[in-house]
Amino acid sequence: MSQRRLGPTARAATAVAVLAGALAACSGSDGSAGSQEGDKAASGVISLADARSVLRNYVKVNNAANVTRDAERTATIESGAMLAQSQAGFRQYPAWSAQEQKRSKTPFSYPVESARFYIPRKGAADFFMVDTAITGEGIAKGRRRLIVFKSVVDDKAAGGKGWRAVTVGELTGKPPAVAKDSDGFTTPVGATGKVGSLSLGELVGLSQDFYVTGGKKAAASFADTASVKDWKKAYADRAPATDKCVDGEYAAGSGGGDTAYGMKTGDGGALVLYDFGVQYKNWGKAECGGGDLKLKNLPVISEIYLDGRTSVTILTRTESLMALAVVPPSGKKVQVTGYKEQLTSAQ
Repeated sequence: MSQRRLGPTARAATAVAVLAGALAACSGSDGSAGSQEGDKAASGVISLADARSVLRNYVKVNNAANVTRDAERTATIESGAMLAQSQAGFRQYPAWSAQEQKRSKTPFSYPVESARFYIPRKGAADFFMVDTAITGEGIAKGRRRLIVFKSVVDDKAAGGKGWRAVTVGELTGKPPAVAKDSDGFTTPVGATGKVGSLSLGELVGLSQDFYVTGGKKAAASFADTASVKDWKKAYADRAPATDKCVDGEYAAGSGGGDTAYGMKTGDGGALVLYDFGVQYKNWGKAECGGGDLKLKNLPVISEIYLDGRTSVTILTRTESLMALAVVPPSGKKVQVTGYKEQLTSAQ
């Protein structure tokens, strides 16, 4: 995943309103792994040594693929929402500014020595998490990311089995400590797993609800964090205020994986990365006589997806979002601490 798309992003408001950009993210845990070292390495879903190798290889291949925008090579190290967002970025590259293009090729590093690995016992899950610093030219000091790597066993198109990065989130502040058992292993929570009153998979539909209804159903379960306020604002601004004759609506869409991955925290809650998608449709209001939507301020859409056309009658975009959240054990609301949004298609 290119580093261009892992920081705060601003998108210009136009007659057909583009969603406000947001925070991106990545991940991890301390280098100690209890009995994952030495003779008991096979007791984890992956050994600590192999997990470090996965992280090193991810950085190496990712940096190389970003320079040439090699989607096939990226598919050997990424899957799910992460791959969907990376491939969309590669496609959109020709319409980016020179500065954005340069930033997308700038090498980065995830220092393995200081990374923290959250590794479940063998048989408990098919994924592990990494909490890692991110370093490189132009990258602010102290930034950390949480990444989920998932074991893929049947992806022939991407070179067969292997570990793929599937979602990522920016770690801000001090997240709750991930719980470890006496052997140093973590307790994973998958999409069907329940924490407090919610199954983690429910985060997908509830997050979409903020876009579709403004949060009529989801507000009861989510704290009003900056990320949630962004999602509510997108719903409120779906008919652009700058043009009274443009209408709009959101619907659920595909984010690329549409699932959730969590690790239990010491308080019984979970640190969770998940993804979801939304579709955003715009059209001219009937009371204004309908008419075409002007796309002159949306080069990525007009040049990349619409063959250079600068006006359309109806425009539908799909956005993929990866979010990082702290899910409480009970009695409190879900805290979405950041998200990364990427246009993945337009028609």
